[in-house]
Order: sequence, then C-alpha cells, then structure tokens
Amino acid sequence: MVASSRFIGSEPISEREMSPPALALETMWRPEISVPAGVAEGTYRATIPLIRPSKLTSKERGGVGKELSEGWCINFAVGCTHACPFCYVDAIHKRFGKRYGDLPQMKWGDYFLVPLNLDEAIERTPWRRWAGREVMMSSTHDPYLPKLAPHARRILKRALPAGVRFCIQTRSVLVRRDFDLLIEYPDQVRLQISVATLSGELSRRIEPRVPPPERRLEVLAQAKEAGLKVGVIIAPVFPACALRPDIREDIQSIAAALARIRPDHIYGESLHVRGENVRLVQDAIGERLRLTNGFDKNVARLFREELARAGLKGIWWPEGH
Repeated sequence: MVASSRFIGSEPISEREMSPPALALETMWRPEISVPAGVAEGTYRATIPLIRPSKLTSKERGGVGKELSEGWCINFAVGCTHACPFCYVDAIHKRFGKRYGDLPQMKWGDYFLVPLNLDEAIERTPWRRWAGREVMMSSTHDPYLPKLAPHARRILKRALPAGVRFCIQTRSVLVRRDFDLLIEYPDQVRLQISVATLSGELSRRIEPRVPPPERRLEVLAQAKEAGLKVGVIIAPVFPACALRPDIREDIQSIAAALARIRPDHIYGESLHVRGENVRLVQDAIGERLRLTNGFDKNVARLFREELARAGLKGIWWPEGH
C-alpha cells in the first residue's frame, strides 16, 4: 500500500539542462533532491531481498532472448521521471501495480514511488547469494534518476565487494559520478546506455527529461576509456516522421558515433506497441505513427547494414522479445 503521496511544486535543474561543467562542479549529492514539477511522489515497502528473477536474459536461461542479465534484476522505484512516452513499463504498472495504490494510474512520467524501507532492504539483502551472477540494474526504471542515484551507489557499494556482477542500464549521465567505484570492479560491471535517435528535435519530444543523446555517448566513451565494458541499445527505432524523416540516415549517424567508441555490446529494437505508449508518442510528436507490417524486419535490415558499414556487429531484438 502507498504510505504517502504528494505533489512537488519545485522544479530542479534537469539533467538535460545541466552542462558538463555544471556536473563536474557538483562533487557532493544535494541532501534533498526533488522531482520535476507536477510529478506525484509516493512510497511503498520493498520486498527483501532486492534482487528478483528477471526474464531479460537468454532463452537458454528461460528468458525472452535479451542478454541483459543472467536472469536477475534489481529495481528500487516505481515509475520513471524521464517520462519517455514510448516506455513499455507503464503498461506493466497499470496492470499489475495495485499494491502501489492509485498513483500508477496517472500518466507515465507523472508518478514516482521510492521504498520507505530502501535502506533496510539494502542492508538485509544477502548480496553474496548472487556472487558471480550478472544482475540488471534496472529493468523498470532508470537507476540514475537524480532522486535514485545516491541509492544506486549505496547498492553498488554493498553488492560489488560481495562479488555481484552488474549490467547497469541507463539514459542518465549521472552514472559518471560513480566511475570511481565502478572502475575498481571492471570485471563485474558493464555499463550500457540507450539511444533512440540522434535527431535533436525527435529526442526532445520522446525523451523530454533525458540528457541529449550526444551527452550519453560521451559518457559511454569515457567509461570505455576508463576500462569498463560498455554497451548500447539503439532503441526504440521509430518509423519515419516529420521530425526525423530518414531512418537510415539516423541509424547511420548512430553507427558512425559508435564506431569511434567500439562498444563491447550493441543491441537494437524497433518501437513496439505496449499499453498506451503509441498514443502518448503520437501526442508528443504531433502526428500519427506509421507502424506498417514489415517495419520491424525492414529496420532490422537497416540496423545490420549500417553497423556493418561502420565495421560493427550487433544483435537485433525482433518484435515478440
């Protein structure tokens, strides 16, 4: 049950608005970090242990064929203040999230809940039980949202010395603040970012509170230079639209940028219909999406061709994964 909820009226500087120098100057976490204006906050009690089974793994391990873990994940929030309208998670919360109260029935990006007992859950999770196993952080929210980043570090400080391996999946640049910790465990960490497009106009509409894609690629390059294993998910790839009419050109630009970084893992996925995400996307971009039969296969071909042109290889996740 939700123990409390309220609307936060103050709006902090967003990650999208923060310049790299501003990030560099912030060497300490602010004691109180608010969420964007209009986002309703709530609380719930986390289940202990924090690590739970996940289907985001190989089919051989009983998963859906996405190599993002060895069948385990760690989530420590409900909702995501990035507010990306294409996200698949909202449909899950609206269908199965009754234990969290009424907040998840709000528009995606407008609700955000953090466990009341998160510190206790971190302390009581028997991390050594997952020593040597790869855990995804996180599958239902970005672990490096401004409000969550300090908790992510606390989790890593307990779990990495216990031998847990992590696939850290983020669209945030705040993960840079933890490079000092992550580089101590290079064999236990792979850092992955997601990039849907290099079109600034489209990115601003579909990733409204996310740092620009170029900034995310900079973080990936810095992680690679620091000795971490890195990956990228090119997703979701959108159909042609007024804001980004040429799909091939967009994928080609992403591939060229990745050729300079040489990620260890590259995955791709087209936009899939889940819950209300198509309607939310159409509202955000101001036009109807043209998701035609064969779109997924056609984009998969472009993905493979442009990666090959850049001297790279990747894995495409077809619809149904």
